[in-house]
Amino acid sequence: MNVMDSLFDGKIYPGEQVVSSDPQYVKTNREIDALMETIEKKLGEEDFDLVEKVCDLLSVSQDIQNKEMFRYGLSLGLRLMREAHELPYLSDVTAR
Repeated sequence: MNVMDSLFDGKIYPGEQVVSSDPQYVKTNREIDALMETIEKKLGEEDFDLVEKVCDLLSVSQDIQNKEMFRYGLSLGLRLMREAHELPYLSDVTAR
């Protein structure tokens, strides 16, 4: 199946398919988990629920920003491809 069909059919979803293997990402998430456990132990259930709500809202906010960055990056890449394709010397090379 080609990329266009996969995208149309909803089989491509980078937000769920891409997981960073950057060691700093893994370390940071472990630190977040440890801090959340510490906060949970120190707060009552009601207060910890508020902390979790803030974390959930931050996640939604980050998803929105990531989507906009993806759109911008894709648009920039396509404009770069178009500009490179329109270069006279490149058109001569690719026409051969």
